[in-house]
Amino acid sequence: MNSSSHQTLFIMAGGVALAALLLSLAVPSRTTNSLKQLHVVFRHGERTPASTYPNDPYINEKFLPYGWGHLTKVGKMNPYKQGQWMRDTYGDFIGAYSTDTVEVHSTEVYRAQMTAGAFCAGLFPPTDDQIWNKDLLWQPVPLNMQPIQHDRLLLTRGCPKFNQLLSEVLESKEVKDSILKNKELYDYLTEKSGTNVRNPYDVEDIYSTLKAEEGLNLKLPEWTKSVYPSKMEKESAKTFTLNTYKDDLIRLKGGPLLKKILNDMQIKIEGKDDHKLKIYSGHDATVANLLRALGTWEEQMPAYNAMAIFELHQGDSDFLLKVKLRNSTMQDPYDQKIPGCPDPCTLSKVRELMAMRLPDDLDKECQVTEGSFEVMPDAVQP
Repeated sequence: MNSSSHQTLFIMAGGVALAALLLSLAVPSRTTNSLKQLHVVFRHGERTPASTYPNDPYINEKFLPYGWGHLTKVGKMNPYKQGQWMRDTYGDFIGAYSTDTVEVHSTEVYRAQMTAGAFCAGLFPPTDDQIWNKDLLWQPVPLNMQPIQHDRLLLTRGCPKFNQLLSEVLESKEVKDSILKNKELYDYLTEKSGTNVRNPYDVEDIYSTLKAEEGLNLKLPEWTKSVYPSKMEKESAKTFTLNTYKDDLIRLKGGPLLKKILNDMQIKIEGKDDHKLKIYSGHDATVANLLRALGTWEEQMPAYNAMAIFELHQGDSDFLLKVKLRNSTMQDPYDQKIPGCPDPCTLSKVRELMAMRLPDDLDKECQVTEGSFEVMPDAVQP
C-alpha cells in the first residue's frame, strides 16, 4: 500500500472518530435523559474530636482554631470537592441553583450545616445574573433544619419508643453473647481508656475520638496499636446494625427519611413538585440507617463524606429507582442491590418491599406506655 493510501485511511479513521465524538456529545446519556429526581444523603466532613475519654492525652486540648467537634480544613475542602463531583456528574440535569428546584436539609449540628454549605459551594458556583461579587464565585443557600432534640428525620432524637426498643436489644441474649465473645477487647479498652466499656456504642465513642485525632496527625497512645483501627472499627460498626436490629427499630430510625424520599419521588411522578435535587447533610448513622432500611448496608464504618445517591428514572413503562453509595470522596459510587427487587427496580416495587419499614404516624409510634426513655443509653456524639 502506498503512502497516499495510508494518508487516506488515516483521514477516514480520524473522521469517523470525530463524528462519533460529536455524536456522543450531542446525544445525552441515558442517565441524564431518563433522570427525573435526585436525592443525596451524606455524612459531614472530617472533624476534630466531638467527645473524649478519661485517659485521653488530648483531653485538655482546645483544637484551635476549630474547637471540639467542628470541621477541619480538610473537612471543608472534601465536601466542596464532592459538590464539584456532583456538578461534573449531574450538572446537565440539575442546572443552575434555584430554590424552586433544589431543597437542602441539615441537622442542627454545626459540622453538618457547614458541610452542607461547602457541598453547595462546590455544586452551585454562581453564573451570569447570580454573580453578586465577581471576586467571590459563591452564593448563599438556605438550609432546612429541625431542633436537634426533636430531629426525627436525620438524627431520630425525641423518640422514647426507639430508646426503649434499643435497650431491649442491648439486653437480649444474642447481643450479650456477642459482647461476651469480645470480652478481652472490652476489658482492655476499659483498663486503658479509663471508662467503662460495656457495648459497641462505648467502643465507637472511643474509636471516633481516635479517628479524629489521627486525622489531625496527633500521636495516638501506645496502647492503641494492638486494637486500633481494625479491632475497634469492626466492633464499632455493629452500632449501626443494633440501631436497626429489627423492623420496629428501622421504622423509627431509617424509616422516616426513607419514607420522605419515596413519598417525594411519588409526588414528583404525579407532577406536583418541581424539585430536581434534594440534599440531606447528616452524620454516619444518617447514611447507615437509611441504607439499612433498604437492606443494602454492609456492616462497616461510614467514611467522612459518605454519600448515598437515590436516582428516580423514567423507564419504558414505569418509574425506576437506582441507589448508589459513594463511601469515599476518592472513589466512584457503586450500585446498591435492594434485596427482593429485580434490576432495574421499580419505585412501586420498592414501596411494596419497604411497607413494613416505613412509619405511619411517627408521633404515635414514638410513644411509650411506661417508663422513661427520653435519653438513648450510651448515646454517642453524632
